[in-house]
Amino acid sequence: MVGVHHTLIQLLILKLLSTGVFGESSSTYTYNILGDDVNMPCKNLVYPVHCSSVEWIFDKTGLLNAIQEVSEGKVRVDSNRAERLTVKPDCSLTVHNVISEDVGRYTCRDGNIDSLTILSLLTISSSTPESDLKPDYPLTLRCTLYTLLGPGMCRYEELDKISLGWVDQTGADLHEVFRYHFTVHSTCDITLKVTLQREDINRRWTCQLTDKGEVKTSIDFHSTLSDVDKWVVIGVVVFVAVFVVITTLVIFTKRTRIQMPVNTGHMMLANNSDGEQADITYSVVNIPAGSSVMNRDPKTEYATIRTKS
Repeated sequence: MVGVHHTLIQLLILKLLSTGVFGESSSTYTYNILGDDVNMPCKNLVYPVHCSSVEWIFDKTGLLNAIQEVSEGKVRVDSNRAERLTVKPDCSLTVHNVISEDVGRYTCRDGNIDSLTILSLLTISSSTPESDLKPDYPLTLRCTLYTLLGPGMCRYEELDKISLGWVDQTGADLHEVFRYHFTVHSTCDITLKVTLQREDINRRWTCQLTDKGEVKTSIDFHSTLSDVDKWVVIGVVVFVAVFVVITTLVIFTKRTRIQMPVNTGHMMLANNSDGEQADITYSVVNIPAGSSVMNRDPKTEYATIRTKS
């Protein structure tokens, strides 16, 4: 009961803030995924804009835990997120590389005018690491929206009007395919279960967030089946190895067929034209029967003559 009362108090405070009890207010809902750069507008400012009078306040559970992130138009140096926060010339606030800790309410305050932005984060998780996915093995994907009330909790104003759904890489609704099974934990927390097949290699599974029939954001999961990749690589390596061996054998066979046997060379002395002796090295060449070389003059002799200096 204590937890229920605590949640009701949170909802009451948020409701009072968003309806302008503590000053004029307007609310903006933004849905993002991990790593996004999120820009939040500061509305209802009086032009010309002077950001020196603007402050940004962040909270998750109401004013009691509010943190001032921007003072007099500048990011506070003592902020834990100072390196990821930027104030633009129009006084809007950008949160870079958003993470789950950034989920919550952001209030731009200029005097007694408040502009509210509710930041939520869409996440996807797998029951099995991507490197361990295999054909005929089950895959469980859970798509959850993290809100200021917690993961999968959407019972608050505009958040109550959103829905999550799964589609394939062509955009087709997976809810109409019999091989998929779904568990709806809440309107912003849904699980998909499927037994993987070989055609699921490099398949993209997409969780879409829809608000009043309009897709606001989506997040993907890619299935890379480890066994399929391994056998593809092994097949390529074996094919290359066989090709190299066959090519080497063909080249070696051709060279062996055209090689002609040659007798060991002999050396003798002979007189040159000046009457001096010189070494003459000669060899007897055996021509295979039927060779085209037989059409030449069989009396032709081949010799290398080296003369002494």
